[in-house]
Amino acid sequence: MTDKIILPGEKSGDYSLNWRKTFDFVFLSGWIGAFIILTIATIILQPELFNQYFFFLYCFIKVLVISIMSFCSGLLCRHYCKVDEKGYIKTNKDSWFKVNYTRKVQHFAAYLVPLINLGDAGSEFHPVGVLHTIWESLLVLFVFLLLIKPIREHSRFFMIQFNSLDRPEDRPNTLKWIVSGNILPGLILVIIFKQLFEQINEEALVLIIVCIIGIGDGLAEPVGIYFGKKTYLAPSWFLKKRYVRSYAGSACVFICSLIIIALFYTHFNSTNQFILAMIIIPPVITFVEATAPHSMDTPIMMICGFVSLYLIAM
Repeated sequence: MTDKIILPGEKSGDYSLNWRKTFDFVFLSGWIGAFIILTIATIILQPELFNQYFFFLYCFIKVLVISIMSFCSGLLCRHYCKVDEKGYIKTNKDSWFKVNYTRKVQHFAAYLVPLINLGDAGSEFHPVGVLHTIWESLLVLFVFLLLIKPIREHSRFFMIQFNSLDRPEDRPNTLKWIVSGNILPGLILVIIFKQLFEQINEEALVLIIVCIIGIGDGLAEPVGIYFGKKTYLAPSWFLKKRYVRSYAGSACVFICSLIIIALFYTHFNSTNQFILAMIIIPPVITFVEATAPHSMDTPIMMICGFVSLYLIAM
């Protein structure tokens, strides 16, 4: 039996199942558990963190920025696409505008915004430490927690945010794939490699991989859909379905990788490091993007990109 081929914009399922039997309930339970554990760990290891009001205020502002970006992206989807009686976007493989274009905005914002800080390292707006980074990541996940079924179906504001990432071809696994397959592992990797790059005084290089994935992989979808005449099939995440990717989209990732690395030229310690990064990173990221399972390409791209860049920068 051959795998079913799912085209961009083509509906793959619905949200009729009771939310308590889906990933939404697991996500809610897991976030609450993580919040309790992190609170206890902070009280034991670094209780003074709770007195750093500017840090949490800045975290709130970052979360607000991500929410606003998500809401604006959702409004864009609704401008070009119809919605059903519950508020979900209706598209098909022939639709001119697809959610694929706005979904990557969430990836980029979720990874990039927590890395943007004011002032020097160690200041009240830019505290250094693993617990601070974990708190920021947990609050980023809270943005996505507000998009679970019982909340979004009772709030137009959160449904519009959900519209911006709910690709019909991902249903009913949209939130599951974007959180457990992309955002959560991506945030964990950012936490780990941010600490590693800080130890070698190269924290700014973390942004290279985040920008390549956010911009390069983000542009790859619309480029592939409109200009990808030659396509190939990518596997899905534990499902008997295959998804279409294009050589034009992969070429977009490669070119964006070169441009972004070039923009960070001054942050490398030597010209040799810069040249190695230009030679190694683009083909590695492009190969992973082309071969990784659907909705699992981001964390795999991050692992390969971060490891390669860290070895170059050491």
